[in-house]
Amino acid sequence: MKFAIHFAAALLLLSSTGCLFGKKHKQEPPPPVVDLSTGASVTPASTNTFLVTPDLSTVGRVVRVNASLRFVVLSFPIGQTPATGTRLNVFRHNEIVGEVRISDQQRDNNAVADIVLGDAQDGDEVRQK
Repeated sequence: MKFAIHFAAALLLLSSTGCLFGKKHKQEPPPPVVDLSTGASVTPASTNTFLVTPDLSTVGRVVRVNASLRFVVLSFPIGQTPATGTRLNVFRHNEIVGEVRISDQQRDNNAVADIVLGDAQDGDEVRQK
């Protein structure tokens, strides 16, 4: 029993010393930036400020093309099918090759679109303007 009390007291003493020594370690500001052309010290506008913005654009793929009737069937990620009337650009190898307009024919993650400008091929990517 005595051993347990001494052990608990030693554990309490050791765990509380971490808080005492932790206060010494403060983060120092970064050294000033020196402009080599003038030799003047320049303070940076900000340090470690990052702005992350999610990509909310709709991206789909052409899965079927009917060139004679000028329409395509597009596939989108689940829940990201664009609304009827939305105009999308058609990209092939990161170059715009056409434009389509979403029609009212949609099922699950697929949509039918009319080819407005240019052309489309199976596998082309469609993105919002």
